[in-house]
Amino acid sequence: MAPLKDSQLNVYNIGTMRMQKPQEFDFVRFDPNNDCNVHCVYCHNHRSKEVIDTGEFRAFLDENVISVNHFQVGCIMEPALDPRLCELMTMIAGSRGKPGQTFVLQTNGILLHRHDLSTMRDAGLTHLSVSIDAADPVTHKTLRGGTSLPKVLSNLASFHKYCSSIDMVFITTVTTLNISAMEDLITRGLDLGVKKFVLREVFYHSDSEIVDHYKMPNLVLKEKAFARLQESIAVKFANRANFEFAAAPLLDRLTDKMKFDSFRS
Repeated sequence: MAPLKDSQLNVYNIGTMRMQKPQEFDFVRFDPNNDCNVHCVYCHNHRSKEVIDTGEFRAFLDENVISVNHFQVGCIMEPALDPRLCELMTMIAGSRGKPGQTFVLQTNGILLHRHDLSTMRDAGLTHLSVSIDAADPVTHKTLRGGTSLPKVLSNLASFHKYCSSIDMVFITTVTTLNISAMEDLITRGLDLGVKKFVLREVFYHSDSEIVDHYKMPNLVLKEKAFARLQESIAVKFANRANFEFAAAPLLDRLTDKMKFDSFRS
């Protein structure tokens, strides 16, 4: 039996994914649009105004999916920019793509207030995963230009109030600029009701046409700095939340696997 697929679904590969036979997926990471309202200094991704056609997405769910364990809306772009967000989540919930284990919305949190939280809850959302890099507004905005930490935190407080049964997750890119303030961010998250923290070491591809090659080298961590951070957090916050750490080489391997699975029939 072929291994379950861990695939991205986006404007670049929807045509290829539609040509494949029906699959059993472990993970589908779906970007309905190809744009983001935040300009993270470490982002390596091209953007455009393209979106996946609603009918094409419905056909993918009906004709290319046998089952899904984990379905994530939002992967490398910002799904809350798409006014169809709740419609698409409801569509997933009523299809063979309805995930058997986790249903995740990955967002930067700034535009969460534009969408109906009750519809997300009714669609079976299990996790709200929020990209956030610091508890300090200045540091957060330096790393994630175009964002507002107070607005993000306000939206998260509202979400937790109305959707308390949905687990909140913080995903943080760790750089030289924010590594010393990770404990503050974790403490703020715990106060908001966050139950899981995913810390990812910043990576830098020197051949990228997107990133600022003047800034990026100074954001890359020194050798063993990420490992030391992992040790200190494990000691200080043991048993208070779930933690997942992803060093840069691991992130590269996972990205390569998703790309491979997305084109494996």
